[in-house]
Amino acid sequence: MRENAGGWALAAPSAVLLALFFLLPLGLTIWMSFFNWPAFGPSTAVGVKNYSQILSDPKFGHAVAFTVKYTVITTVLGLVVSLVLALLVRPKFRLRTGIRALLFAPVTIGMAPAGLLWLSMSNSRTGVLPTLAHDLGLAKAGVDWFARPSTTLAIVIVMTIWKTAGLAMLVLIIGMDSIPGEVYEAARLDGASAWSTLTRITMPLIRRPLSLVMLLTVSTTFLGFDQFFTMTKGGPDNSTVTVVYYLYNAAFVSLNRGYAAAVAVIVVVIMAAISIPQVWLQRGKS
Repeated sequence: MRENAGGWALAAPSAVLLALFFLLPLGLTIWMSFFNWPAFGPSTAVGVKNYSQILSDPKFGHAVAFTVKYTVITTVLGLVVSLVLALLVRPKFRLRTGIRALLFAPVTIGMAPAGLLWLSMSNSRTGVLPTLAHDLGLAKAGVDWFARPSTTLAIVIVMTIWKTAGLAMLVLIIGMDSIPGEVYEAARLDGASAWSTLTRITMPLIRRPLSLVMLLTVSTTFLGFDQFFTMTKGGPDNSTVTVVYYLYNAAFVSLNRGYAAAVAVIVVVIMAAISIPQVWLQRGKS
């Protein structure tokens, strides 16, 4: 009994915080989603009308499709970049600590400041990136990279990977350092090539860190908002509106809080459908 009481006492503060800052707001959001809740005037119950309007709105479908596209591309490229960086900076060499610090530095910058930084660097008239691309013969001078959906998305993806790859790299390095050195020594004695060592030893043994990085990357990119708000404003022609940006427009532009609450509930359901299977698979493998 004393051990159970002690366990409950230790868990109580976290349980209270979870109830106050997650369960209670979630419950209120679900309740609000069944009302027409304008910025001014009384609220009226509308049942599931908000949900039916959302699911029948082609703009919401486009936002979901774009968010999935952005999430898949960013996750795949981010994993590859993070893995390559981890393999490059894991061995001991001079200035290794400094290079690791430089690669990790963008993680310490907020997403909104990072977006403003890349927006400034990508400016067609004063930015350093268009000038560099022109000098290298990769792009024409004076071309607005944010005028086309494809180049706009590419810039945001590159910025997001630059911002987040350092943390993923660090997680993968920790996973690689946990592999016993005797395993690599045995592989060298057996004449295993570098590629065989990577694919048959390193990758299988860092499966859990890889799955953790994938879970974190999918969660953060699917909920992406700051980078699009600061860099694209949803343009050009609303081609870069994510589900969270759609939620923002419903809540703070259209000022329909009930409709926005319904969007938030749908986003929570989508995130649960994405995250729970990943967590379940990770625990199953362990």
